[in-house]
This record gives sequence, C-alpha cells and structure tokens, in this order.
Amino acid sequence: MKKLSPRKNLIKSRKDHGMTQDDLATRANLSRAMLSNIERGYTLPSLQAAYRISRVLERSIEYLFFECDAHKMNGDKTA
Repeated sequence: MKKLSPRKNLIKSRKDHGMTQDDLATRANLSRAMLSNIERGYTLPSLQAAYRISRVLERSIEYLFFECDAHKMNGDKTA
C-alpha cells in the first residue's frame, strides 16, 4: 500500500467517512475555513483540534498529522 502524506491521510479519511468539510468541521467543532486551511497545509491544528478531528475520523493523530509509518500505527498489515 502506498503511503500518503499526512495532509492526504486527513482528506482521504474524511472522504472515506462520507463527510464534507462542513460535516467534519461541525462534528469536530471547528470552522470550515479552519479545516480547509488544515487540509491544504496552510496551518497546523492545535492539539485540541487535532484530537477532536482524530476522534471523529477514528484515526490516530499521528496518522492524520505526522510523517511516519502511520499505516502500521493504525493496524494496517499491508503497509
């Protein structure tokens, strides 16, 4: 399995859950503009925002926001 960048992991995870930016922003208690800036790599989320996003998407903060072997961290045996 090809590794994705953290930014792309966030977008893919959101889409895999069938959510728009508005949906995720609402559920994570963020503005859509803030989420858009996070997804485009213009800003990093606060730890609190990263935690809320990770809880909604059921992924680790590391998988969504850090360069690392994130697939293995989330139990993907094919990575």
